[in-house]
Amino acid sequence: MAEYLEGYATKFELKKFVHFGCEVNRLSVLLPSTPDNCDRKTAASAVFVEDDRGVFVEEEEEEEEEEEEEVEKKNEIDDDDDDVDSWPRMVLEWTDRSGNDEISHRRIFDGVCVCNGHYSSPSIPRISGLDNFVGDVLHSIEYDDPAEYLNSTVLCIGGRASGMDIAREIGRMPDRTKRVYLSDSTCRAWEEFGNENNVMRAPRTLMIDDDGRTVHFANESNDIDDAGSCTVDDVDVIILCSGYDYSFPFVTDESNLELSSIPGERRVMPLYMQLWHARYPSLSFIGLPHSVVPFPLFEFQSDAVVSQWLRRTAGGRRGGGARSIVPLPPTSERMASAERDARSGGPVVAGSPSAGRVTDTHYLGSHQWDYCRRLSRMCGKYDDGTEDYISTNEALYERSKVEREGMVPGEKDTYRETRFRRLDEERSYDILYTEMK
Repeated sequence: MAEYLEGYATKFELKKFVHFGCEVNRLSVLLPSTPDNCDRKTAASAVFVEDDRGVFVEEEEEEEEEEEEEVEKKNEIDDDDDDVDSWPRMVLEWTDRSGNDEISHRRIFDGVCVCNGHYSSPSIPRISGLDNFVGDVLHSIEYDDPAEYLNSTVLCIGGRASGMDIAREIGRMPDRTKRVYLSDSTCRAWEEFGNENNVMRAPRTLMIDDDGRTVHFANESNDIDDAGSCTVDDVDVIILCSGYDYSFPFVTDESNLELSSIPGERRVMPLYMQLWHARYPSLSFIGLPHSVVPFPLFEFQSDAVVSQWLRRTAGGRRGGGARSIVPLPPTSERMASAERDARSGGPVVAGSPSAGRVTDTHYLGSHQWDYCRRLSRMCGKYDDGTEDYISTNEALYERSKVEREGMVPGEKDTYRETRFRRLDEERSYDILYTEMK
């Protein structure tokens, strides 16, 4: 993955735009009352060059004086948009630690894209008595080597990608653990797989008793007092495979962004199309949806963000390449859409027991393809070639999904070894190699 990203950055000459060794301290919206004591340079003029040390530093330029009214004036669009006040400039404050000294910066930007990922702030589930547990408790972000769990009984809480993969790795060690329990909220009954398989799938983890040993799991009614509930008392290690929270430490109470991201909810609001800040679309968030094919979706999102800026800078609907770009709706419509999305708990998937959960607000799964099509149409770029690309991605995704879902916990993850060749014009693929039966 690192090699791919390095190659991508090199091919498109992106490193000259990247300033390494920086920490963003605060992001805020520039309202009429915001003190204007920022450096007078916008994103378009910030270019970085490689110095003798191989470090990218900002290229020295002669700064042009801007008129006071240029910074404070409202964005203008040459069309009938009645929502021109909703695209304010953004103030970014950061600390540069790339050299010997720390240098603080505060600048105004016409737009900001937040692309800080969402796999660094562990989400800790609320499980009664978890603090009482006498063994080790860690999050999957801390997991590294399955050999550390030899001769232990391990409980993995969370049945999605990380839980399945960790349970499989630990359960397949040559010298084996005693037992691996994979607790999955979608599981309604205990499953043992036999054939020397060391993983048992368990229902949702409900609580841990005061003794710090007894773990309770749900039954079909999720009633801990029901006779059908189940307990175990042999767990040595609990690994929380519970995903991650969205984290924006640079959005503070002073940011005036009206942005909500409560730990544990895994929901960011208000967002229009899971991409733009619904009230201030000059701020966008790339890569929030989960259960997707990441890089293609990021590309479609990035195109959509750029297209709206192109439309505005090109003079609206009558401006050259902006002619076919679909404008964002007015603030009232964006906010209403954001409210519906925030309350829906993500798209409803037929037969899914987790549909409608707040934590699935940014889940897309099989809905990602129509999402990408919609973004492409907004950009005015959708054509047969785009459909070939999206449909081929979908075909590959569904094939891998079938292979993965057919895996029994604890078995070798042979689906990873399958090799494909894309056939975009046919919206299909060839299988070059597979170990699947």
